[in-house]
Amino acid sequence: MVSNKEKTKTGGVANVSSSGTFALIIFAVSLFLSASLMFAVQPMIGKMLLPLAGGTPASWIVAMAFFQLALLAGYLLAWIMSRFTVRVHTLLLVALLALGFVFLPVRVADHAHLLDTRGIAPSSVFLILLFAIGLPFTAISTVSSTLQRLFTATTHKDAQDPYFLYAASNAGSLIGLLSYPVLIEPLLPLYEQSIYWQTLYGALIVMCLFCLALTGKPEKNAPAKKTATKKAAKTAENVAWNQRILWLLLAFFPSSLLMGTTMHVTMDIISVPLLWVAPLGLYLLTHIMAFSRRKLIKTQTLFEAHAICACSIVLVAVKFPGLDDVTMAWSGALVSLGTFFMIALALHTRLAEARPHNRNLTQFYFFLALGGALGGSFNAFAAPLMFDSLIEFPIIAALSCFLNPHITRRIKSWEMLLFFTGIFTLIFYFYALKSGIFAGMPYLQMSLVITAFFMMVNFHPKLGGAVALTVFLCGFYLDTLRTPHLHIERNFFGVMRVHDTQIRLSSEGTATVRFFRHGTTLHGMQNIDADAFESRGTSYYGPVSDPVEAYHPEHIGLIGLGAGTVRCYHAPGRYFTMYEIDPAVVKIAKEYFTYLEDCSNEKDAIVIGDGRLELEKRIDDRYDLLILDAFSSDSIPAHLLTREAFESYKTRLTENGIIAVHISNRYLDLRDVITATAAETDFYILHLHRTQTSTPLEFPSRWMILLPKHVDLTPMIEKGWQEIATDDINVRPWTDAHSNILSTLRFRLF
Repeated sequence: MVSNKEKTKTGGVANVSSSGTFALIIFAVSLFLSASLMFAVQPMIGKMLLPLAGGTPASWIVAMAFFQLALLAGYLLAWIMSRFTVRVHTLLLVALLALGFVFLPVRVADHAHLLDTRGIAPSSVFLILLFAIGLPFTAISTVSSTLQRLFTATTHKDAQDPYFLYAASNAGSLIGLLSYPVLIEPLLPLYEQSIYWQTLYGALIVMCLFCLALTGKPEKNAPAKKTATKKAAKTAENVAWNQRILWLLLAFFPSSLLMGTTMHVTMDIISVPLLWVAPLGLYLLTHIMAFSRRKLIKTQTLFEAHAICACSIVLVAVKFPGLDDVTMAWSGALVSLGTFFMIALALHTRLAEARPHNRNLTQFYFFLALGGALGGSFNAFAAPLMFDSLIEFPIIAALSCFLNPHITRRIKSWEMLLFFTGIFTLIFYFYALKSGIFAGMPYLQMSLVITAFFMMVNFHPKLGGAVALTVFLCGFYLDTLRTPHLHIERNFFGVMRVHDTQIRLSSEGTATVRFFRHGTTLHGMQNIDADAFESRGTSYYGPVSDPVEAYHPEHIGLIGLGAGTVRCYHAPGRYFTMYEIDPAVVKIAKEYFTYLEDCSNEKDAIVIGDGRLELEKRIDDRYDLLILDAFSSDSIPAHLLTREAFESYKTRLTENGIIAVHISNRYLDLRDVITATAAETDFYILHLHRTQTSTPLEFPSRWMILLPKHVDLTPMIEKGWQEIATDDINVRPWTDAHSNILSTLRFRLF
């Protein structure tokens, strides 16, 4: 028989286990909720800010920096508050959250008076964000490390090693990331999003109090594990600076790779809407896998895979013979994403293994956040100033090999000879290529890639990383030789390239055509063997001639300059006001294309800034024709297509003024959205899908025309334009408070 004493002991153990499991669930849900709120509020604030500050770097770069600083401030506060007891620390967190609740719901528009009327100053944007969301966001940023520290005071069997809860936090981040574009943005206008966010914020405060109540008194419920050694306790008191630097680097590299992969895939390889979600989702998934208690992949295997994937960056740079552009694009995207995932997972796994005793938990998370912020800042702010192309991703990937501790054996002398032979062969290859000895030998380059793989996996990751980096940089140089560019420039909007290409015309021989590309998007082209007037109908701009010839506009407004092609639809007395958000585009249009020079009028004006905001500032301007040409890439400025935007455009038109919208896009169909939105502003709506082109220099295109209802449509109908019946449109109009990019997807990959 079992004694009463034994029954009591068994029941006590069961109760402790049960309460510990319940506490784990509550803590995990709380961390999940806080992370979801953090990830959901950032795009929500961005949408609120867009109509006020526009899409200039002064707004979105400042917003990015603000959230990084607020996140760091939260982790720093948690570290400082950890000097107090666990319960006092948590009570301070609850007080901070409660104070942040006073500033809710979020209303960015209430702080619009802080904007500088002379322009969008970065300081003004920062102040708006500070007053609108600063305290609530900073308060939420303290939750993760604070609750993990509080968890050490519970009766759970793993209470002394709470880092696995970081997986729950990142799972919340992943859900917040995916739910915003898929569920929240399509279903809820901004003011409702703000109310729901406030409600969940209040629920988080209650959950934090619940977590505190579950811990009881620390001296009774949070005994240290009996297996803890004196050495572990000593380690908990002091952390060496080399350990802190290791934490920082292990967080820096994946964060930098996240930004680099996103830019590389979406701007250099294939520009698909919402593709940026993929690398960010993979980044969060690596955190979940690295900090979870159950490891799906052995650490040794991860480091070996890291070595292979870091080397595979070269495959993205090398042009495989026999593959078409579409295959190359998707292959390159998959290789880049796979490479990023394995490298980030390996580094985050090493970061998880380097975690300190729970007494230094808040310090650990501060340096993790600092490394992440520095990695993102390097790509966002430093890389555009250092590089004129998006090469930081493969460079950082190769350098990450120096954080790989995996070394299988010493390198033998014959293997070192093979290594140096490969390097000298590489140098000779590119010298011969530059000297014109031979046109190129891709298979030789591929053999060097295989050599790098061999070195990486079997010998020494650091040496292999050096090989991979060398081969990549040479491959990048080879690409430059293959396609000589007249101009390459990089800024916060991306990479712009200008190059000449010989194109065969059907009956006129060949022509030298100059192209202007922004990432993968064509911004304009010109036959430099002909004058500018003859080139005005190139690429997508042939249909512009229809409203120009039909209604003879005198004053034309243009949002989106490109190469300046539209400017050459000139006539005596006609003048243009052109709006361009990127100063580099204006410089390229003036220096490398002749449209602006050959077809100029002394009354012409170029205005640099966000098109909608600058148009609203010029209250005395009236346009006979307003052309919107800012929607060809995957990242469309949605604030230019809202009901409020079209109402603003209407106030800038003459009595018979019309609006032309260029909607050619590989992945988005904007016709129904524009129709639904424009119908509410009392316009006739015409559409043209021109598929037949007269020369190889003219491309198929889609355009829409919006006309006042007293203007005669006959001239446009005769030119092939078709009126759109608004009764059949079931799409919800876009407003400054609601837009849904998913509703415009064509649902095709290429």
